[in-house]
Amino acid sequence: MKALELYKFINENSIEWHSGNNGGQNDIVIFPLVSQIEDFIKIIPTSMFDDEGIDCIMKNGYFVFWMRAFCEYNDIELREVFDKGNFN
Repeated sequence: MKALELYKFINENSIEWHSGNNGGQNDIVIFPLVSQIEDFIKIIPTSMFDDEGIDCIMKNGYFVFWMRAFCEYNDIELREVFDKGNFN
């Protein structure tokens, strides 16, 4: 996954996102719709599905993902993709 791929996925699909506190760290949470998950999976390296897999919360009609782990795994700075967030 490259920063540009993630940026395009978020912006071209109008994915709702917010900055928040995740385990004491500033993080970004995204809310892709169920219908957008297949496209999201296409940009995620398959190695991220190994071992423990990918943590998410499934809601009615959408998923919830914290993005710090995604970005760190792929050497992406959160601010490269989520330019309005507050980060440490």
